[in-house]
Amino acid sequence: MNNGMAESAMRCATLDDIEVSYFSRFCEYAYRGDYTVPPCEDNQEKGNDDSWEFSTAGKRKKESKKAVPDVPPEPQCEPQVSSRTMFRALFYSKNHLVDCSPIATILQSFEPKANVFPWQNFTPVFLAHARLYCFAHMRLIAPLKALTLNKLHKTLSNFKLYADRVGDIVKLARYAYLNQDLPSRSKDGTLDDLKKLVVEYVVCEIDVIGKHDVFVEYMEEGGEFVGDFWKVARDFVK
Repeated sequence: MNNGMAESAMRCATLDDIEVSYFSRFCEYAYRGDYTVPPCEDNQEKGNDDSWEFSTAGKRKKESKKAVPDVPPEPQCEPQVSSRTMFRALFYSKNHLVDCSPIATILQSFEPKANVFPWQNFTPVFLAHARLYCFAHMRLIAPLKALTLNKLHKTLSNFKLYADRVGDIVKLARYAYLNQDLPSRSKDGTLDDLKKLVVEYVVCEIDVIGKHDVFVEYMEEGGEFVGDFWKVARDFVK
């Protein structure tokens, strides 16, 4: 602010590529080593009866009306673990931060929260992390990039993937792949870290996500996401 530029003379700088709320989170990170995210939106009136099927932390859950048998079932051979099951386990155990990162002093209130009901719209939560990631990427703030990835990864790992919430994931993917500030896939196949995180999550949860039209419609739009998705998914197709 003292180098003779217009900003130093006016004592003011304008950032056109970020909203006030997201810049406030950056300021919070600068002073406290972490940032808060907006709460999810409550869309309770938009829920439907089939929205209770979900997947979280690599496990599928669905209500069943079948009666519990009176006698225990006969022992069965332990099924073999598929390569995609192992891939999902590795995905959910990742940690994008190192021990000396600002997360070491994080306050408990900054910890990512999980959804509980199918009408909780997590799009604002996902995009808060993604937008701050892009801000950090453009300004070469590596520790903040790592923090946003870690918080988004934790949020996805604890996210109950109700049928009504598949659209939240699609919106996150669309934001990551439409953002002009993030690099495209390199010639050697390397993905931007945010795009890679989103693609790997979709591959892990494709058994749920792939059933829904909102994802099929997104795939039909084409674009780089489709290629990145298939490059990861093809290794786990039997």
